[in-house]
Amino acid sequence: MSTTFNCNLSHNNNKIWIVTRIRSSDIELSGVIDEKVDGPYKEYKISDIGRYLLNPYSIEVKKKLIGCEIHYRQGAFKKIWNSFQKVLPTSSQKRKKNPSLSPEMIVSRDKLRIPSMKDPELEAHLNRISNHLKPHDSFSRKLALIDPRSLVQVIGICEEVGGSYSFLKLQGSIEEKIDYLGDSIAKDVGIILNKAYVAEGLYELRGYDFKSYDPAKSYRLFSYSNGGEQKACVLTGHNKVEYYIADYGLLKHMLLLEQSLKANPGLSKAFELCTGGQANPIKLFFNKELEIDYSKSSLPAIYQEALKKLNIGSNQRNLIKPILNDLQIGISLNYMLAADDQDDRMFTHISVLHDLRALEPLRKNLPDVYSAVSKHGFVTESGRYYLLDSITGCNNA
Repeated sequence: MSTTFNCNLSHNNNKIWIVTRIRSSDIELSGVIDEKVDGPYKEYKISDIGRYLLNPYSIEVKKKLIGCEIHYRQGAFKKIWNSFQKVLPTSSQKRKKNPSLSPEMIVSRDKLRIPSMKDPELEAHLNRISNHLKPHDSFSRKLALIDPRSLVQVIGICEEVGGSYSFLKLQGSIEEKIDYLGDSIAKDVGIILNKAYVAEGLYELRGYDFKSYDPAKSYRLFSYSNGGEQKACVLTGHNKVEYYIADYGLLKHMLLLEQSLKANPGLSKAFELCTGGQANPIKLFFNKELEIDYSKSSLPAIYQEALKKLNIGSNQRNLIKPILNDLQIGISLNYMLAADDQDDRMFTHISVLHDLRALEPLRKNLPDVYSAVSKHGFVTESGRYYLLDSITGCNNA
């Protein structure tokens, strides 16, 4: 764990920030890192949140264990029969219809959620009742009847926030896996993920304690070129490399997120709910394939305001809609309110960024509109963008 140093952020003292560029650096990077530095380099300061999102180390999140997938051991006759079926034209269809050849899925019916309470004794009492009832759940009864010697694999099934499911690789012997399932079913269990960046454009936020966020803390990040390849690294407070950022696109994400927070008060407020403890963050997603079709809906507020001031006619308005669906990037924050443990709604706040290159047709046909919109633009290493729209919604988990 690296140490931190304080920086003067009095203009942004109680707000969310991710990354900021430092115009001049007081460090010779080539004397700090093990790689060759080709040409000039850039220094940034990143916040606690930025450091977490970029960190390549593993994180732990909590998921509810709701069941398992049982893989039975095949006997000698069944192995021969399976091999024979593979050469038959309809073998794949027959195997799908034969449940004995597929893993068995066992899911608990226990959906009881005991909310956190102010009275710890009452909460403990309800937990004891839940544990006493657990042996009567169909999952526990089925698990008790399984002969571990008949199994080759046991895989846990977890319920994700939002209602989806994921598999959990269990450790130990078959007996130890079964014992773990019996003790942990219908409970939140710790899941180790490789890092916060879990998939393309997707960050897991539950591994960071947002309530510990301190806007005065910052870390040094350097971007540089090595053999023609753009790279970046984060230093400790003693100017040692804490970690390298293998994917330079992650830094571009941080720069876009920073500009979105500045341009979109709604997104900033949503993050502040998380750092203030009023909301629990779930996911952060950078999406280049949004399903928002502005050709079939009303124009976003930024265009309505510009058209009203410029007194643009309806015929000319039709020139705008076709270009709004091109070169979009959506930055979405998913979170759940923390005030009520029984509220399963997952809220989403989306900042829709639009590449200014998509507005080139307006430069010629509606130059005044182009000028009015481009004034709201900002420049990042990913390109020139402006905030096209801000969308908030929720769904039940």
